[in-house]
Amino acid sequence: MRVGAVYTPAVPELLPPDALLLAPMVAVSHRALRELILDFGGLDLAFTEMASAAAVVSASPYEEWYLDAEPEPAKTCIQFYTVKPERLVDALKYIKDKAVFGADINFGCSAPAIRQAGGGVAWMQDPAAAADLVRLARATWPRVLSAKLRLGESEDYGALKAFCEGLVEAGLDFLTLHPRLASERFRRKGRWDHVGRLARDLKVPVVGNGDILRVRDWEEKRREAAPAGFMLGRGAVMRPWIFALIKGRQASPDFSLEIDLEATAHRFLDLVATRLPPDFHLTRARRFFSYYSSNFSFAHHLQWKLDKAPSLSAMRAILADYFAEVPGDRTRVEAD
Repeated sequence: MRVGAVYTPAVPELLPPDALLLAPMVAVSHRALRELILDFGGLDLAFTEMASAAAVVSASPYEEWYLDAEPEPAKTCIQFYTVKPERLVDALKYIKDKAVFGADINFGCSAPAIRQAGGGVAWMQDPAAAADLVRLARATWPRVLSAKLRLGESEDYGALKAFCEGLVEAGLDFLTLHPRLASERFRRKGRWDHVGRLARDLKVPVVGNGDILRVRDWEEKRREAAPAGFMLGRGAVMRPWIFALIKGRQASPDFSLEIDLEATAHRFLDLVATRLPPDFHLTRARRFFSYYSSNFSFAHHLQWKLDKAPSLSAMRAILADYFAEVPGDRTRVEAD
């Protein structure tokens, strides 16, 4: 398509009904976690952790690991943040031969360093520039193009809708809304009414993200907003089987899963050791257990010990000691 043209999505049914997506999370949404989740099943589309477009094109150390879309690249989107449009174009050209589902532009990261540099949610302050960025990406990238964003700096639905319409006209195939302000983290619940309004008002699929930790949360958001899909972040790290559980409950209200929590923890460490570079091992494992430890009776104590562990083998020993002392935490049946 020519730059400047109004884009019409070629494939209106990009996502299955009630699609379940894994969020792009820094130091979390790497290949090891994706494989762990796929062991249980139920995941429709995954996102990589955010990659820097500038770092990719300058061949910075470890960037290939951020771009690793295995084990199911056809169900994986690579997410980029950028400050300069030309760097995103270069990065998309760099991955043009990857057989991935799509590429995603980050308009939602509110980390101070990213915002101050002009990336992430800072783009929402300049709708015209953001639309131009999408337009350039669309002219470069032939496969699915999506974006993830927040509400912006203020709770103004009109401004949010106009921003999103500009992105859609420029070439987005679908978008994901995390319905919190740029200044908010998890201090208050997301405004899922904004997800529902965008889902009704835009001509592309809208995915909602945030506050889905249990099956009942998914059911509530489905009733409240009826989006095209649901993106899970923290909930998927706490309970990597949650996608399978939601799918199962859709099929049968009596569906449940028996989870081996000990085996799941060790499986994750195996994946970290074999799928990620050594320099990533401890940071990624500690981030995972900062969420996953919430499943256990003595969560804070176990998390503290794992966070201080000097190696993956030390983490294994800590886990072995814990389950020997608290055998009742090894397995449980999950229905919600």
